[in-house]
Amino acid sequence: MMSLPAIIGISAGAAGVVAFSRKKQPQSLLKKIGFFFLAFIGTVVVMLAVNFALFYAAQT
Repeated sequence: MMSLPAIIGISAGAAGVVAFSRKKQPQSLLKKIGFFFLAFIGTVVVMLAVNFALFYAAQT
């Protein structure tokens, strides 16, 4: 199981790579920041779901 700071750190790193490493089209900074927050929230939700699934699977 992972701690909450680890989940937040991994999610922020992954969202930063996804949002700011795209070089195909020039986008405004506001769009990049919005995409960063959407990717961050999505990654946090998925990682928390996996974390709780592992927690409940280990209890049984």
